[in-house]
Amino acid sequence: MGGVSGGGSSKGQGMHMDPSIASMFQAFSLSMQQQQSNDRKEALATKALQAVINKIDQFDGRNISRYLRCYVREMELNRISKKKMVELFGLATIPEIRDHITSIMDRYGNSWEVFLHALKDKYFLEDVDRITKKLFLEWIERPNKNLQATKLLREFERQYSQLSKVEKLTLEPNKVDLFLQAADGELQGKLELLLEDKEVDEGLTTKWKNVEDAVGLLTKRERRKDRSNILKTVQAPKALLQYEVQQVEKILLSLIQFMHILLRANMKL
Repeated sequence: MGGVSGGGSSKGQGMHMDPSIASMFQAFSLSMQQQQSNDRKEALATKALQAVINKIDQFDGRNISRYLRCYVREMELNRISKKKMVELFGLATIPEIRDHITSIMDRYGNSWEVFLHALKDKYFLEDVDRITKKLFLEWIERPNKNLQATKLLREFERQYSQLSKVEKLTLEPNKVDLFLQAADGELQGKLELLLEDKEVDEGLTTKWKNVEDAVGLLTKRERRKDRSNILKTVQAPKALLQYEVQQVEKILLSLIQFMHILLRANMKL
């Protein structure tokens, strides 16, 4: 009996894996998982790039805004990282301009947003969808936009970002004033109150960050106002119901009192 037990114990010990071998297998397994993940990402990147080329061909230097809309849509649809979006753009261009794209990537490729603006600046003149200074100012002067503060800021920033580098530089000192001009009367008044520069008599701030803060504050106020209105709407029927109950109670009380009077009158008779 003892011999059998000892043999079983020895056999169990022999099946125990050496820690170094177990560690090696674990590292190999993690490496394989990482490789599979990378392969999936590469496959998605290839799929996204092919979809762009199938839809709009390779970028040839013309209509950069239109091309980027398609490019970004397909990349985001396939969940391609922004870093990879920069890397792939070179493959999405025709060979004749690839050197120009590579030089832009080398200089501005650390950030997709910066790279995107650099592309728009480079190919601005060949872009039929470009926002020019003239078009931008015409939009600002157009009345009755009926946009809330957040939407107005978003649209202002969208158009401003598409201006050429030179046009941005010429408009930068007046950016706050231009935004205020773009706002409709009531909104403009609210913004001006929040943007007063306390260091300058009857002057407004020139800091764009203050504009973003003011829009954020107005948005919070509007949300609080909306919540308050909803609460009042909910509370109004309750108050009306309570009033109606009180009126019914008064009527019932009057009826009871009237019945008592009748009973007393009958008793006297």
